[in-house]
Amino acid sequence: MKRAETQAPKGLPPKQGLYDPNTERDACGVGFVVNIRGERSHTIIRQALKVLVNLSHRGACGCEANTGDGAGLLMQLPHKFYARVAGESDFSLPAPGDYGVGMLFLPQDAKLRSDFEQRFAQIVRQEGQLLLGWRTVPTDNSPIGETARRGEPVVRQVFIGRNNTKLIGSDELAFERKLYVIRKLAERSIRYGDHPQASEFYIASLSSRTVVYKGMLTPEQVGIYYPELSDLDVEAAIAVVHSRFSTNTFPSWERAHPNRYLIHNGEINTIRG
Repeated sequence: MKRAETQAPKGLPPKQGLYDPNTERDACGVGFVVNIRGERSHTIIRQALKVLVNLSHRGACGCEANTGDGAGLLMQLPHKFYARVAGESDFSLPAPGDYGVGMLFLPQDAKLRSDFEQRFAQIVRQEGQLLLGWRTVPTDNSPIGETARRGEPVVRQVFIGRNNTKLIGSDELAFERKLYVIRKLAERSIRYGDHPQASEFYIASLSSRTVVYKGMLTPEQVGIYYPELSDLDVEAAIAVVHSRFSTNTFPSWERAHPNRYLIHNGEINTIRG
């Protein structure tokens, strides 16, 4: 399939003169908290959010002090919490490792959002996996600035069940590879497709191991914007945080915490792969 020209993320100017949104780069501050015994607890999440706040000096904000360059948190899937909220959304989850969670940024327009979700669901089915259900992630945008609010997405989670008969290989990463393929197919056919609002579709993370909570936020706003991060059932043994500092770039919801697997401090992005 021919790939359409990359669209500028929502909130960024189009290519003009000497400016090209595709040449924007990240630079930032990072930190992590880990229990070396692998014991999960809510304490790890609470401490990680504290580390993130302590990284405020490594992040940036705009002329509005309450509009940040971006901040976020990557952590292990909190199975106890997700099993509970899935039940509240009328679907159930299998054992840890047998399902993946996608964190999606979607348009505010309900019809367009539904269209993107249906196209994503079709890709899941085409890849032989099971779409278990969707949930809207509760958010509180009261502390964010007007600039961040203008590009604010609807945050939705999708839960995908594992179908071993459609996986390649039987190793522990077989399902993770399939989720990677689903994400890449969705990005190519939806985000980089021919729809004029395609850039409003973005997958922050899609994994059976980790999930990313992020946004065009200041470090202090992350725990407020996502109230469920304060739920005691949200537990992990490792969490990675990111506070973005853009030097010659525009901030956006997508660019916050751009790490799904590897984490870096920005300079690597100056190398074009």
